[in-house]
Amino acid sequence: MWVIDIRHWLDETQTGPAVPQLKLKVKKITEIITYATSVNAGISADSHPKCWRRPKRKPCQGNLDIYLDPATGHIHWICPICKDEGVVSRWKGLIWDMSSPPTYFQ
Repeated sequence: MWVIDIRHWLDETQTGPAVPQLKLKVKKITEIITYATSVNAGISADSHPKCWRRPKRKPCQGNLDIYLDPATGHIHWICPICKDEGVVSRWKGLIWDMSSPPTYFQ
């Protein structure tokens, strides 16, 4: 199980990966954040995030089941096919958080 504090993976501007090696992982986690917060806010989400795992070197075909836990504020995901799962924390207020309007317009 992945347990991710997304801010540990971001650069000082909090808008991109801290190091190039994290680029794809940050992209996938931010897709999960955007999807979860969009659905939670009642905003139409473009597409359901797909699993990125490669069991036995073949791409998993699963769509992630994503749940935003209101009690903890964590976003949990699990792939129903390969069972990859994780939890993302400290995503609130980032540019991928669709749950509230950006503060720079207020």
